[in-house]
Amino acid sequence: MSRPALDLSLAAEDFLDYYWLKAELVAFCREHSLPVSGAKTELVDRIAAFLRDGTILRPSPARRPRAEPMPEALSLDTEIGRGWRSGQRLRAFFEAEVGPSFRFNQALVDFIRDGEGRTLGEALDAWRASKASGPRVIPRQLEYNRHMRAYRAEHPNATPEEVRDAWWEKRGRRRSEWTETD
Repeated sequence: MSRPALDLSLAAEDFLDYYWLKAELVAFCREHSLPVSGAKTELVDRIAAFLRDGTILRPSPARRPRAEPMPEALSLDTEIGRGWRSGQRLRAFFEAEVGPSFRFNQALVDFIRDGEGRTLGEALDAWRASKASGPRVIPRQLEYNRHMRAYRAEHPNATPEEVRDAWWEKRGRRRSEWTETD
């Protein structure tokens, strides 16, 4: 069976049992005058509610506190300010500390976001600890990334094309038919 069309005839339960690109979800929302803002998980919830009984879920208003400015000079003792984001200035600082192999990871992004009052040295320690602890669990909503990791573990010599082809085949089936190593 191939994946059904995303339209008003689709039952909410069937909708939830398939993978949809965010672009497909946004197009459906636009076509049916539903709000298009929010994360993919919000759009899925919004469409499922609409298909179930016509309920229109409104996005929750994003309220971000005003970010404190970063000081000109950053050091390991610099305290992380309210609302800081993992941007180019922090990337340059961490690259200077670690070297050109530095890459932001989710542990560091979370630490910066939630670490008001803690230091950049503590952030670097958290980054190093997360690197040493092995691969993190990939959240459920990042299904393509989960597929990539599982498929590569099962098929270490697979080409990028084979991994993508397997994904396209998998996403055409119901989630209830997926296995972890598909």
